Amino acid sequence: MNRTFPGKKMNKQADIRWLAVGALAGLVAAGIGILRQATADGDLPADVIASVNDTMIGREVYERALARLGARDLSHNDRGRMIERLVDDELLVQRGVELGMTQSDTEVRAAIVNSLVASITAEADAANPDDDTLQAYLDDNAERFSYTSGLQVEAWQTDIEPLAQSFVSSLRETGDAAANDDIQAMPGLGDELLPVEELRDHLGPAITAAAAEMPDGSSAVFARRGRWLVVRVVAKERSYVSDLGPIRNRVLLDYRRHLADTMLRDYLDGLRDRADIRVAAP
Repeated sequence: MNRTFPGKKMNKQADIRWLAVGALAGLVAAGIGILRQATADGDLPADVIASVNDTMIGREVYERALARLGARDLSHNDRGRMIERLVDDELLVQRGVELGMTQSDTEVRAAIVNSLVASITAEADAANPDDDTLQAYLDDNAERFSYTSGLQVEAWQTDIEPLAQSFVSSLRETGDAAANDDIQAMPGLGDELLPVEELRDHLGPAITAAAAEMPDGSSAVFARRGRWLVVRVVAKERSYVSDLGPIRNRVLLDYRRHLADTMLRDYLDGLRDRADIRVAAP
């Protein structure tokens, strides 16, 4: 029998968020390939802990859920409550699908996508290649681990911010700007590439680091010690790290990221090959 409770209104947004949380919990608990469609009625298979409508929840899901609690000696009642929670999660997932939330609700869709991506790339996240493999990766992707070792820059300084902004606008539009008594070129920079360490003495560490990331020919305004600096990058020199030792952790993280991207791309390509996809012209 349906009952109503006067004075209380359903908060639709809260309901949607709760379903999103339930959907995510169910997906994370289940993982890819764990929730399987039942093929026949009758007793549950030995590797199944519960059945919800036509969906089986694998016993390994239950075991992983128990392991996440960090307690080995759980009472019979606690174990029963864990099964009930898995059933509740599955019910919420199924209800969300019935309501079309997997097609319309962005939170649920994001939860599904994030769970799938995490499952697909889990192996890459745990990859631990040997040094020979990482060295080969470093050699093949040298550009990823290059850095700016030298810079040729022009710089002007002024006490007037609007003047600095006008000056840099002129540099960007015409490639030239006229210095005067209120904005003057910084001395000591010369017309050649300077090592980054030496340039820090002129511009400071923060501005030098920003200039190292700027494209050749670009200009920007920076504040420094109560003054305004206009900096234009004329040329840059790149150096490459060939020795794995000093940057091993960085190479390892990049290797895992690249492996994850490759695994996800291959998985999506497989889905595309099996799907009927039609796309309208943008």
